[in-house]
Amino acid sequence: MNSKPRLSTYWVTCADGLETLLQEEMQGLGIQNIERLPGRLIFKGTLENAYRVCMWSRLASRVLTPIHTHEIEFSHDARDVAEELYEGALSFDWSLIFAPQSTFAVRLHIERDIKVNSQFATLRVKDGVVDSFMDAVGKRPSIDIKQPEITLYVLAGKKEHTYCLDLSGDSLHKRGYRRFMTDAPIKENLAAAILQKGQLEQIQPDIILDPMCGSGTFIIEALMMLTDRAPGLVRRFGFNGWNGHDHDLWMSIKAEAAERHQTALEQPLPKFYAFDADWEAVKATKQNIIAAGFERVLDQIQIEERTLADWPNFEAEGKTAFIVTNPPYGERLGDKASNRALYLGLSALLQKNFPNQTAAVIAAAVEQADVLALNDPQTMRLMNGKLPIYVRSGSVKPVAVIKPFLETWQPQQFEAIEGAEDFANRLQKNMQTLKKWAVKENIHCLRLYDADLPDFNVAVDLYGERLHVQEYAPPKKIDPEKAKKRFNLALQAIRAVTGLGRDAIFIKTRARQEGKTQYTKQSTASKRFIVQEGKAKILVNLTDYLDTGLFLDHRQIRLRIAQEARGKHFLNLYSYTSTASLHAALGGAASTTSVDLSNTYLNWSKENFVLNGLTVDHADEQHQFFASDCFEWLKEGHEQYELIFIDPPTFSNSKKFYGTFDVQRDHLSLLKRAMNRLTTDGTLYFSNNYRGFEMDEEILAFFDVEEITNETIGPDFKRNQKIHRAWKITHPKN
Repeated sequence: MNSKPRLSTYWVTCADGLETLLQEEMQGLGIQNIERLPGRLIFKGTLENAYRVCMWSRLASRVLTPIHTHEIEFSHDARDVAEELYEGALSFDWSLIFAPQSTFAVRLHIERDIKVNSQFATLRVKDGVVDSFMDAVGKRPSIDIKQPEITLYVLAGKKEHTYCLDLSGDSLHKRGYRRFMTDAPIKENLAAAILQKGQLEQIQPDIILDPMCGSGTFIIEALMMLTDRAPGLVRRFGFNGWNGHDHDLWMSIKAEAAERHQTALEQPLPKFYAFDADWEAVKATKQNIIAAGFERVLDQIQIEERTLADWPNFEAEGKTAFIVTNPPYGERLGDKASNRALYLGLSALLQKNFPNQTAAVIAAAVEQADVLALNDPQTMRLMNGKLPIYVRSGSVKPVAVIKPFLETWQPQQFEAIEGAEDFANRLQKNMQTLKKWAVKENIHCLRLYDADLPDFNVAVDLYGERLHVQEYAPPKKIDPEKAKKRFNLALQAIRAVTGLGRDAIFIKTRARQEGKTQYTKQSTASKRFIVQEGKAKILVNLTDYLDTGLFLDHRQIRLRIAQEARGKHFLNLYSYTSTASLHAALGGAASTTSVDLSNTYLNWSKENFVLNGLTVDHADEQHQFFASDCFEWLKEGHEQYELIFIDPPTFSNSKKFYGTFDVQRDHLSLLKRAMNRLTTDGTLYFSNNYRGFEMDEEILAFFDVEEITNETIGPDFKRNQKIHRAWKITHPKN
């Protein structure tokens, strides 16, 4: 007559945050009456239950069975924890658990607030086990830290120490396939948890994409799930040298797992896409897929070196897709701001390519995850080792069509503002005049008013659905109180005419700038917003600096560069926030190079690029940024460019630049050096806003020079033709 299988207590450990998912998984394996604790689940069950967790759990870290408990007689500060652990180990006959011929190792876990040297305490546990063997059988087992046949897991507590046999051996997250690593990989069991939380198996997608695949962990874990491959099928475990090990039972569980996997492999698989901007990551992914035993399905997986903006046509129409990825966060990318831009860029790509499909994205901070455009988003906090991560999952929102503000704006009815009637009328007239053009050309950022009336010496710029109002400092002969009153009337009129609230209007006072002060920080409010120009999304800062990060008067020349850049190597000198380079990149430039003295603006430039899904600091150096004086940079290099844009300041005496720069005095030298770097059939665009500027006769004599100022000034600046001047310069054709 068969007796009932003996029930034992088992502990199943996991990363913080996985307890609920792990409980669901264990219930799916037929285990009931599970007690849930932080980082640990406890159940009473059979050895078969424990073996099945070892074989099938995708989420667990370890499976432990408590062997011996050593109660502590006292717990005052003077206690010697290491000696307690030794005595506890000595008081149990370990020869009942494993033979002296077996090798073993000790893993010690210490509860919070217990003060002990962990290395020494682990050594004392080992001594206790060895001395116990000597007392019992007169022989001692050997230590093997790397590949022990027996692993003892010891929990040092405040009231008792628990000695467990670790059935898993190495942590269960180590599946055995990850032979090649990349920076900051996600643990295999966390990857599986994210796929489970996203309901990969229930969705049964046609397409699975990881656009930043690293070492391929998500792809491999998805393959394992969809081919019913047990994560423990090809790895070693910690019970082989255990006296209580049931070899036949384990082999039957293993045979069943192998058969299930073979059967599932006959079923069709989704199309997998694994991309990364790093060639080493692409190589690692392929090698790890082979190491995991999936070489036969490689033809189902498109593994390629691709940057974010370089996605293929997925032909996803009418198909179900599942997108999961672990972007480079933290130190791998830089500051939080850049990270935010990366997540915004990724989000836009998902919206464009996979609307209404499921996505799960890892972030290092909630603020990064918050920018992802997902419907009904869910957030899961996990610990990847000692690093907290946040997983945001949900359905991707379709792209919202953002119309220019002027498209929906209509002239407002409002009470006359005494003292500002003329100003209000002029602003309204300007907006009506510009409306048709702005709607037709899809213009989101433009100048609405620029000191048209002598008494209202302000510039009013529209950035998306926000206004940037600059008050030009009044002459000293004007009474300050009178000027202040007039400016307040202007603000009242601006709100009335535009219909925008106070929180959408940002104010600055602009005095005449002298070199250094032009780019110095005015505020730390850091109100940054994303605006649209052509194909580009651009970050503007409406509070911190006099300039916003986007010179509106150069809009037309940037759009021109976007049209002309395809296949060309583009150079941008005095690049500021590199918006011209961004347009060139989105227009299909072969490469872009941006040079500016300011690291602040170059970091801002990089944010603009990643915001648009473009990869910076990549090994292929397609998009480069140099913090350098333009003269020195031109002198030192020799690369040739088919398209160059130069928009220098009128005057500069930056502390990074020895001496001063004066555009009238120095443009000859600057342009000659730049023309040396222009290909024979290339085009150089030169612009500046010095009103008294005269092009040097030598430039006119040596090169073909065409003034194109009229072509580069949009309708919103036609009232101020002196806003800048621009030239097209080429090498003579003869």
